[in-house]
This record gives sequence, C-alpha cells and structure tokens, in this order.
Amino acid sequence: MVNRSKLKGVGVVLLSLAIAAPAALSAPAGAASPADIKIGVITATSGGLKSYGDAYNAALDWGLKYYTGGKMSINGAKLVVTKKDDGGDPAAATAAFKDMVGNGTKIIVGTASSAVALTLAPLAQQNKVLYISGPAKFDGVVSATNKYVFRSGNNSTQDLAPLAGIRPIKGKTVVLFVEDNAFGAGNIAAAKALLGPQGALFTEIKVATTATDFTPYAKKAADAGASYTFIAWSNALTAGGMFTALKQQGAFAHSKPITGLAGVASYDIYGTIFDGTSAILTNSYFPGVYNGAAATALAADYAQNNQTQDLFTPTGADAARMIVQALTGNTGVNVDTAITKLQGFSWLGVKGRMTINATTHQVIQPMFLVSLNKSGSHYVPALIKTIHNVGQ
Repeated sequence: MVNRSKLKGVGVVLLSLAIAAPAALSAPAGAASPADIKIGVITATSGGLKSYGDAYNAALDWGLKYYTGGKMSINGAKLVVTKKDDGGDPAAATAAFKDMVGNGTKIIVGTASSAVALTLAPLAQQNKVLYISGPAKFDGVVSATNKYVFRSGNNSTQDLAPLAGIRPIKGKTVVLFVEDNAFGAGNIAAAKALLGPQGALFTEIKVATTATDFTPYAKKAADAGASYTFIAWSNALTAGGMFTALKQQGAFAHSKPITGLAGVASYDIYGTIFDGTSAILTNSYFPGVYNGAAATALAADYAQNNQTQDLFTPTGADAARMIVQALTGNTGVNVDTAITKLQGFSWLGVKGRMTINATTHQVIQPMFLVSLNKSGSHYVPALIKTIHNVGQ
C-alpha cells in the first residue's frame, strides 16, 4: 500500500490546484464546421515493447476523451486519430511517419523505442510537424536545437534521480548491465553523469539485443566483484530470463541490484528475483502513487472498464493533455503556435505536477524510490520517497 504520508507536496495543496477536465467548445450556430484535426500515433504494439505501447495507447485514448470533456473535439473540430505499429523498428516508424505527413497530419505522438524516437526527431524538424515522443527514454531525443520535438514521459537521467543519495558510493564499483542499443547507451551515460562525480567506478556489460542465453553475461557480472549491479532493460519479453540468469550466477550474492521498476506484469518476477537482496528500485509511476483529479478520474474509469494502469499510463495521458493544449485556440494547427503553447506549460497530470522546460522540452516531473513487498501470493510496490521537480 502507498505510504501517502511521504507524498510531500502531492497532497491537499496540489489537489486544490487540480485541473478539471476542460470541456470542448462548440462552434457558433451557423458557422462553417472546422476541418477535422488529424493526430498520428506511432508506437510498438507488437514485439518486446508491446506492453509499453499498449499502455500508452490506452491512456492516450482516455486522456483525449477526458481533456475534451468526452467530445473528442476542440472548438467543434473533430480529433481523428490514426495509429500505426512500429514494432520497435525505425524503418517501419519512418514509413508510417512519412505517410502521416503526406496526408496532412501535423501532430504525431508515441514511440516506445529510443532508436525509433531518435530517427523520427529529425524528420519532425525537416517536415516542420509537432512530434511528442512517448515512453522512449534516451535523453537526446529532445534538445534545444530541435523546437519541433517534445516528450510526454521521462528520460534516462530522470529515471536515475532517486539514486543520488546512494551511500557508500565513493570508490565502489558499479556494473552497468544494459542492452546494447540506444536505450542502454542512454542509461550508461546517465549513470556515469550522476554517480561518476561521487567517486563511483564502472564496469560496462552490454548485452546483444539478439541474445537468448544470458548466462555468459550474467557470469561476467557476478565475477566483476562490484558493490552494485545497475540493470537497464527495455525488452519485456526477455527481462525474466535475463534477471533469472543474473540470480542463478550469483550476481546479487555480494552486489546490490539497482534497476527501474517495470510494468505491472513484472512485479511478481522482480519481487521473487530480488527477495533478500535489498534491491534499490527507482520508478516513474505505479497505480495509486498520486491521487489528484486526473489520477482519480483515470482510476475510476479504468476500474469501470476492467483496464489495468501500467508504467506508461501517465505518458499516454499526458500526451493527450499536451495535444489539447497545443490545439486550444489553434484548431487550424499552426505548428509554431502549438510549440509556443507547449513551451513552459504546466499541469497536474496522472502522476503529479508536470512542467515542460521551455528550452529543452524535457518534462520536469516527480520521480519515485520504491520497494516491492509481498502481499498474499503477489508483490506490490510501496513508496519510499518522492523526488519532486526532477529535470529542472
């Protein structure tokens, strides 16, 4: 159960500021009907990132309805959403992106893969369309040099913010156990930037994304003699096998594991693997961690429809909020106007206060340090600490 006494700053004050769902405005009687507004969604709904894309899409759908007062229109202009599965493949995503731009779509959102997001970001700039990246976490997806790209989730550096207080760390070796891809590279860079200045030493172990036998990599981690083993893994289909190999090879016998809490389906796996290891778990969201207006409404709607909130539920819901903000008073979809409307925009979302950095387009947001505790036959997350305004 969440310890709400630790949610400092996310209580009565924020609840009193909570955003009510803005009702969509109707066009004046006799006025010509505005043209439909095309919204493109590109993300993985197949392959190893499927669970992330599914959670994102479900919350995006919910958010567009919630933030338009159930009308799915803004100032009388209907929102028409087209979704494409990229399967985590940059080529497939590029083809979908170009098709959407070709049919007049000026707002495109989504993407669970960092490699895909890094491919689409320059395309947004070249074609002068607004691109709001989703669960993809590589820091460099957004930058001060590309005004057309925003993100609705967090980056790798923000993921690691809860680790700032790890002690002892000076002179201690940290194994960086990551996938050999953009996501892994981003986590290596973030870990070194955060822990390096504190005196940490590093051993990198990059696991081929095609690997099916993780034993050699796990043995290397166990033999490293590290004080901490930091694991960054995005492929939900192989995470269980990877963590099992690390446990079997004794990687956690004398090394404390550090990783991000993944989706709901992983709770029991993680709980079993990390039992007795004093694992350090960072987190960007789990159901119930915040109870503002949007979070309460989403929880009620999901319960009524037998839907399950997941790690990237807020990323989809917040993308919807950003879309509505970009289009309010801008149903003609002037992209420069949309960008201006988003820069510096702040709102109370599903996980708390969110603020878009006007220059870098990163989202300043709360992050969490959590534990997994046994409850009956299952494991559930509990809040240890909330770190507010991460990413300023």
